[in-house]
Amino acid sequence: MSRRTIQSVLALACAVAVIAAVTIVGAAPSDDANPSSRSAGRLGTLAMFTWLQRLGLRVARLSGTFELSRTDVLVEYDPFINFSPNDMQLLKRFLKGGGDVLMAFGPEGIASAQPVLQSLGIAFAGTTGGGFATPAQPFDIADHVHRIPTIGGFSFVPTPTLVPLFMEGGAEIGAAQSQPDGGRVIVLGNTQALSNDGLRHADSAFFLLSVLERARGGRVSFDEYHHGEGGAVNTGAAAIFNGPIGVAAVLAACLVVAYLALNGRRLGRAADTSAQAAPSTTAYIDAMADLLARSRGRGAIALRYAEELKRTLSSCTGVDARLGDDEFLRRLGDIDADRTRGVATVLGRARALASGQPEDSALLQLARQVDDVEREWQAVEAAFA
Repeated sequence: MSRRTIQSVLALACAVAVIAAVTIVGAAPSDDANPSSRSAGRLGTLAMFTWLQRLGLRVARLSGTFELSRTDVLVEYDPFINFSPNDMQLLKRFLKGGGDVLMAFGPEGIASAQPVLQSLGIAFAGTTGGGFATPAQPFDIADHVHRIPTIGGFSFVPTPTLVPLFMEGGAEIGAAQSQPDGGRVIVLGNTQALSNDGLRHADSAFFLLSVLERARGGRVSFDEYHHGEGGAVNTGAAAIFNGPIGVAAVLAACLVVAYLALNGRRLGRAADTSAQAAPSTTAYIDAMADLLARSRGRGAIALRYAEELKRTLSSCTGVDARLGDDEFLRRLGDIDADRTRGVATVLGRARALASGQPEDSALLQLARQVDDVEREWQAVEAAFA
């Protein structure tokens, strides 16, 4: 391998390594930027989604459209896409139909949270620190919920329509609102209790279960529509091309194609045939014999013997070897009828063997007969020369 080739291969390997490193870094989940139920980061909700599935509930994600007809409990976890007027109408219709909404808002989702809460008559009172929040009143019948973890968040303005649920430092950070002849809204001004990081701490799991046991059914939907999945979302094998792994695969393919093009290669370096000698007759015969042996086409050997016999006799008698067998034998008989009968016998045997798969012994016998006939006619030619 030449020095230039080695350098090219090393450069290609380094480039692929760089792409792999970028892919690994890009594929790592971002704790602070992804509150989705697809995220395994600290601020995502994949743990809650998976846990509810394992409990036997029918859990789904709202992607592509904000469709609530197959939902009993809607999880609105820190959305960052604003709700359109149509979305708000769908949400209110869902609540009036008896559905429950579990909302959790943090600093990142405050801009999207305010219009939703204002339409429900809920207002922010201020910000809170972090630590633990305690129930404002007995929360569940089994009395399992005594505190839930919190981080920086918001408190709500007390109103007659809100039932306080959790307090932190004297501020109301969790509340419930029942819709007339409809469902409930449970709102948290803090996302920690429902996150991947917080669900395992304190009484977060019991809090979530107590919310679900009061719902009208077990169909739970996580709103990913307001996490940016407003278009068609690829699933299955095609989904890989939406992430950094797909981008890296495309870049690696382009890099390999560019490398092959710059080095003048298709499937490898072209063979150098300038110094190779032409094959000898013996090498040609050996190659043909090997080819025929591997193809098991022994009938072609008998055909070659027949054509060789006609060419040899043509050179002795002047009869055109390109004539058909019958015409060739007729003209040959005009020269020597007795010897022509032997030619007809051998030529007919060669044609018969050519139509099948003759054994080696039959071909060897045919070769000897052809050789005898050729010698006989060549001897006659020499006698009259």
